[in-house]
Formats: sequence, structure tokens, C-alpha cells
Amino acid sequence: MSVSWRQIVGLCCALSGALPMNALALQLTDFTEFQGRVAGSPAKEMLTPAEDSALAPCAAGLPQRQLTLLDVVEQALCNSPRSTEAWSVAKAQAAQVAVQKSNYLPRVNVTAGAAKVRNHVENSLFSSLDQDNNITNRTASLRLSWLLADLGQRSAKLGQAQALLSAANAAHDATLQEVFITAAQAYFDNLTTQATLTAFEDAESLAKESLAAATAKFQAGVGLLTDQLQAQTAYAQARLDRIKAEGDLKNAHGTLSAAMGLMANTPFQLLKRSQSLDQGDFVHRVDVLIQQATESHPVIVAAKAKVLAAEENIKAVRAEGLPTLNLNTELSRSDQMGYQQLANFPASNVYSTSVNIGLQLNVPLFEGFSRSYQVQSAEAERQTRVAELNRALQQVSLEVWKSYHALMSERENLRATDELTRHAQEAFNVAQGRYQAGVGNMIELLGAQNALSGARQQHIKSLAALRAARLKLSANMGNVGLWAIVEP
Repeated sequence: MSVSWRQIVGLCCALSGALPMNALALQLTDFTEFQGRVAGSPAKEMLTPAEDSALAPCAAGLPQRQLTLLDVVEQALCNSPRSTEAWSVAKAQAAQVAVQKSNYLPRVNVTAGAAKVRNHVENSLFSSLDQDNNITNRTASLRLSWLLADLGQRSAKLGQAQALLSAANAAHDATLQEVFITAAQAYFDNLTTQATLTAFEDAESLAKESLAAATAKFQAGVGLLTDQLQAQTAYAQARLDRIKAEGDLKNAHGTLSAAMGLMANTPFQLLKRSQSLDQGDFVHRVDVLIQQATESHPVIVAAKAKVLAAEENIKAVRAEGLPTLNLNTELSRSDQMGYQQLANFPASNVYSTSVNIGLQLNVPLFEGFSRSYQVQSAEAERQTRVAELNRALQQVSLEVWKSYHALMSERENLRATDELTRHAQEAFNVAQGRYQAGVGNMIELLGAQNALSGARQQHIKSLAALRAARLKLSANMGNVGLWAIVEP
């Protein structure tokens, strides 16, 4: 059978067209074709409120307005190196799934070569055997190798890669939720420092009014110098508290900028929110929450996926010690141009073509007991993963339990501080009126003034603690999103 160079090239092209392109050249640096295998980044769902599913996240730059919680979280998720790193890990694992799928396809190799040979032979007895060759050698071969059967090794490795992909996606989800919580907490801390500053400014204003009243009564001869000095002391303390609060606000501004992935001196303003929270139902019963968390928390999902990957690894290790069946075929062509066998004979061209096809059965007979040890190692790895899963289940249930009851406690604290602030305001109004009417004293007025300032600070702290408790419960549930922070 004569086979030409063009026929070999044509056969190569035909085989290339018959196989998927990703089976011929898997480019692990280009993950575009593998992104469809990844479950998808949860960032858009986290950023999109339930009533506005058409929102497009990751807008360029800060919006030219006061920032909301959505704006802050969007900037954090889009700019955080941690979320980018986790997403890259998930995409790389998606590529590994494609690599394992490619093992079901044949391997095709083409080799070609050319050489120039000068061969001069002289025979001292028989000159007719002299040779003077100037040969051009050309060779080409097409080899195909296809693993036809491996008794489950490839399917087990593919299952392992898919399970690790699920774990990588869950880890990416967990990272996004951590970034979300960090940004949201920094946002609420900034609002808390703003409210604290406002409260201290109000306290300073009240102290200034009390000082003015004491000074006026002293100058009129109806007041005491001690009252004026006490009022001056209270006013100076109020100024110190206000100055410290201004510094705390600047620090909170820098922390929030860093959480959004921006420079600390980036200018922005936050949209002021209500200093009271909706007292309606926010969560279900704690046993329902624990059940939801143990089913959907990213840490639990990742741990379950790793257990599945370990089980698939046991199957793969066992299958590696089983027989395999391969199909091997080779088509080769060799040309010798200008070959002269004997002197006085003209040089000729020699063409050689060969076709080989066969089946190869590999049966491992003895591996020095290494296979059994490898299986034992894989089974021990699975036991470790199961223990990690059980530990994660216990930890998640404990954290949900603690954060749930902390939230309930902070709710009651906020109601108590609401009542405390209302009573302190009424007491201050009465004390201020009594002092101005001349029937009260400065000690009574300053006591009511300090009580009002303390009550306001307690209310602000309780509000901040309730917001933090809500965020912590959302984080421990593993279901973070804007819907988890319900405020008017």
C-alpha cells in the first residue's frame, strides 16, 4: 500500500476535526471555556435585593451621592483581592474537571523528520562494491493511543475533581460572605461613630446652655460661683468628648475605605439611617435556623464535598491496580532519496510504508503490597474528612445558637434603652425648668444632664450591638445578603 505525504497530513486533519478542540489542546491559562462549569459567583445574588433583580453590580468608581449599604458592599466585593483569589481557585479547579474529562479521548501524535546523509564506501578487493551515496531521508508517523477500558479509574478521578470543584465554589462563597460581613460591619461602625459624635455635640450644646444659665444667675447676684464652676467643668468635659468622637469618626472613615478596597483618604459620605430598628419578626425559631445552616452553610457544603472527593479517591486508588485495555495504532512513511546500492548502478528512491494496529492489555500482578497501603491511606483520608464534617456541623450549630440568643438579648436591650432615653429626657426637662425657675440647683441639673447623655450613649451602643448581632447571625447561617439586614 502506498501512502503519500498528503494522505498522512489529511488523516491528521481529519482526526483533529473529529475530536473536540479542548481534548487536543487544553489551555489552562484561558479559563473562558471552563467558566460554564463553575456554579457561578454568588456576588451578584448577594448584592441584588429581592425586589430589584435587574441591578448590575460592580459599577466603575464611587457613585456621586451619599453611599448606602449596597454601595459599600458592592465596592468591597468588587475590589477585594480575597474574592478575586477565591474565584481564581474555583476557575482553576473547573479546568481540572475538564482535564479529567479529556482522559476519555484518544491521544494523537505526529512526528516528522528529514536528514541529509553523505556515505562513501571503497572496497579494496571488489571495486564493484564501492558506494558513493548522497541520500535524503524523510520520515513521518502518525500514532494514536486510546485507553478503552480501565474499570472505573477515570470515572473516579472525574468524580473527585467535580467534588473538589464543589468545595472550591463553596469556599469562594464563604470568602464573599466574609468580605460582605467585614464591609457591612465597617459601614455600621461608621454610622455608630457618627451617631456618637452627634450625641456628644448635643451634650456639649446642653452643657453650654447650662453654663450660660449659671453664668447669668451668678452675674445677676442670684446664683453661686460654685454652680458656674461646676457648669464650666461639665462644658469642658463635653468638649473633650466631642473632640475624641471626631477623631473616632475619622478612624472609622479610613477603616471603611480600606474595607471597600479604596485609599484611606478617599472622600465619601454615608446616607444617614434611622437610629431605631424594626421590631417586627426577623428570624424564625432557632431549631429551624440551625437546620437551614447545617444544610446550606458554605463550610458544611465544602466539608461534604471533600468527603465525597475522598470517597472517589478511594475508588480511583483501587482502580489503578486493575487491568487496563489500550488501542494502539501507527501509520509511518519513510523515504530514501538518491540511494545507490552498488557502484556503476544508478541511484534510486526507496519508499517504505507501514501500518500497525493492536490492543494492549496491562495486568498488574504484584506491586510490593503498595496498592493496599495506598488504599489504607485513602480510607484514612476519608475518615479525616468525615471528622472535619462532623466538627463543622457542631461548630455551625453552636454559633447559630449563640448568635440567635445574642440577637434576642440585644433586641430587649434596645427596647430598654429606648425607654431609658425617654425617661432621661423627661427628667432633664424637669431639672432644667426647675433650675431656671430658681427652685432647683446645679447638682440636680448636671445629674439629669449626665444621665441624659449616658442614656443616649447606651442607646447608640445597643443599636450598634443589635446590628452586629444581626450580621453575626447572618454570617453563622451562611446566607449573607442585603435581605438579612432589614432596617427602615
